[in-house]
Amino acid sequence: MDKYTVVLDIGSQYVAAGLDKDDFFIKIPSVVATSADNKQVVSVGVSAVNALNLQVTRLNAVHPILEGAVIDTDGLKALIDELLLRLLPHKIKNFSQIKFLCIVPCGMISSDKSTIETLLLSMGAKAVAFLETPLADSLQIFKQYRTNRGFVINVGCDCTDFAAIYGDNIVAGCTLYNSSRHLTEAITAKIRNKYLVELAFDQAEQLKLSCASLYPNDASSCVVKGTNVQNGNEEVVTVTSKELYDTLVDFFKSYVSVINSINATVPEQIATLIKQEGIFLCGGGAKLSGLDAFLYAETGLPVRVATNPEDTSVMGGLLFVDGHN
Repeated sequence: MDKYTVVLDIGSQYVAAGLDKDDFFIKIPSVVATSADNKQVVSVGVSAVNALNLQVTRLNAVHPILEGAVIDTDGLKALIDELLLRLLPHKIKNFSQIKFLCIVPCGMISSDKSTIETLLLSMGAKAVAFLETPLADSLQIFKQYRTNRGFVINVGCDCTDFAAIYGDNIVAGCTLYNSSRHLTEAITAKIRNKYLVELAFDQAEQLKLSCASLYPNDASSCVVKGTNVQNGNEEVVTVTSKELYDTLVDFFKSYVSVINSINATVPEQIATLIKQEGIFLCGGGAKLSGLDAFLYAETGLPVRVATNPEDTSVMGGLLFVDGHN
């Protein structure tokens, strides 16, 4: 019987899995709902999110991935089981026919990789391999833009990967643990300091998605609800994009510093070729309004955003498998 390769993109917001022979993928939220004593998995993914929102019975939310690393192996196993149940042909009775290719941050340390490998092998996997996120991204992005080089930035939920890539190699790169979730937290702090209103994370996230922008003249606004930190009462505030602009600029200035630092380490001849193609943005955070224009203004490099940026890694992983079969 044919062997199968499953591409697994393990993220703190979503976990995605794709099957090489079918060239499609499934992704689910990286959330597991457990019983009140944490001894039993009740539901995973979308079902877990819905159950936690309803809270008909007392449940605990478990987020198995933090900053690209596995912090709850039982929770990750439950997510993988759910993905494979939906992804694999019914004739597959065990994992001994399956190889896994895991997409991981380029800054992931060996012990974190070992945790993932040990889990998958314990589930019966035939073999486990790893591919750095920027390399997976580059396969999809470079195919789209018909090039073989560029500076790839994947703005994820918990971490951002930066890499200068030439051909099939990362010439220089790093992982910055300052990403979309941290931007939401910075927005929360901004509203707390200005309005004395504490926003729940989902309200701050809504605010970020609705009107956060790196265009200085963006006139968007958003109404959010929070708790007054002085009297504890619910309070409604209207926040404009212009109020958030300075927070966003301060946040993404660190990205500019990383880009410049990495470029400085690349051999001059290769750096010139990479700069000609410029920056390629992917990951869910790449959709932030004005991020591409801001990075262009700060670096002088052309900036392009991948199509379906939140799915670039798993799609690139499938291309990698196709090219090595």
